[in-house]
Amino acid sequence: MQIDNADNLISNVKGRILELGGESKAILDISVYPELSWIPDPTRLNFFPTYYFPDTIANLFLRAKENKQYHYFMTKLFTRWTKRAIDFKALDKTFFKKELPPAKIELITKEMVDRKVYSFCYENFVYKDFIVELSPRFNVVGDIIGKMLGFAKQSKAPILMTNQRLVRDVKKLIPILETANIFVDKKQRLWGRFRPILKNTRGVRWLIGITVGTVISPAGIVFAVIDP
Repeated sequence: MQIDNADNLISNVKGRILELGGESKAILDISVYPELSWIPDPTRLNFFPTYYFPDTIANLFLRAKENKQYHYFMTKLFTRWTKRAIDFKALDKTFFKKELPPAKIELITKEMVDRKVYSFCYENFVYKDFIVELSPRFNVVGDIIGKMLGFAKQSKAPILMTNQRLVRDVKKLIPILETANIFVDKKQRLWGRFRPILKNTRGVRWLIGITVGTVISPAGIVFAVIDP
């Protein structure tokens, strides 16, 4: 989808926000993981979303069962994304026992993502402290960002975030359109789909990221950030 100017870009973002008003799936950024224990009783809800996680995280947990050094690596990885404590046991259950009612859990694999976006992210989001020796060497951060953005483009699913960590990373290489003060009524409609799922999160700032196809980015996307 070619976008010729800023007006067309804004129009495309507005269209995506309108579409998301009825969305029932979302990608969860690592910054959201501390909130997973606040999922309420499913009998109180009429909305049953599907949440998507990069399978990289699940694979790290699996390796941690065999090698305790991976627990240290994951702690360092999660601390990079959020300063708030993450319950490893709860996250482990989320991945392997599917215990996150009423939400359905799906893992994002490389087969599910836009290959151009994934390759760009894997090659460009490189942080030496997060390269692991998996024969061959594996770029964990590039892989996670690539799967989130690549799946967001492929599926048009929004990305739920509670901080700007992902935004700051992406800003360095992919155009960001901040839409915090645009389409306020549409944002409320969008956010209303997900807000009932998480409780006791007062004081936590939530953001929603969406991808918009364009030719002006080397990855082929613009990442739009909405502050509900």
